[in-house]
Amino acid sequence: MATESTLSPPAPLDLGRMEMEAKETAKKHIANLLQRPEQLERVDQYKRRISRKKASVDTMLKTAVQSQLDGVRTGLNQLQSALQDVYEIKQRLGEVDDAYKSISPLHTKLMDLKKENTRYCQLASAMENLKHIFTAPEIVRKTEELISEGKLLQAHKHLSDLEQSRDDLMFELYKQPQQSPTDNNTLEKYFRDVINLSEQLGKQLWVIIQRTLMSVRREPTLIVTALRIIEREER
Repeated sequence: MATESTLSPPAPLDLGRMEMEAKETAKKHIANLLQRPEQLERVDQYKRRISRKKASVDTMLKTAVQSQLDGVRTGLNQLQSALQDVYEIKQRLGEVDDAYKSISPLHTKLMDLKKENTRYCQLASAMENLKHIFTAPEIVRKTEELISEGKLLQAHKHLSDLEQSRDDLMFELYKQPQQSPTDNNTLEKYFRDVINLSEQLGKQLWVIIQRTLMSVRREPTLIVTALRIIEREER
């Protein structure tokens, strides 16, 4: 059965023991350097060499420690800057929250304005459509004349305007919260002639199409007119 191993905390540094080990190592190193009598003459040379090496190591150590200190100082400055940014962001979020709470009641206050705007849009649309209502009989008469005269492209333009007016009025009725069947019936009767005009124009177009081959040779303008009307309807 396997047992879980527990990690023991690291032992504290024993500086006295380390100093003794360093002295013992130094003694052994000196003993190796001075094994022969003639090596005593080089003691000063050894001392200078060791001093230079020690100075080089000290410089490297100071440079490394200074680099670490600079890194720690830079990190602390960045942490301080980040802390300041976090504080400012928190403050701004508090201001945004307060502003939102103060704006929220405006939704209720603006409901009346929204309703009034809806009424205004409906009135503006009604005023715009009144023009079409009053001019519809005249446009119907003019369209009939154009069809009888063979001016089908102009007739189709007037017919499209009538159909657009009718559709706009039907859409306005559809948007009303209380829809009246009487209004719908009145509107359909008022624009009943539009359907008749559409049928008349369609019959004229079929006549032209049936005479396509002859018309291409004799009156190509009629073919172009018919195709342009069909193109408009398809679009």
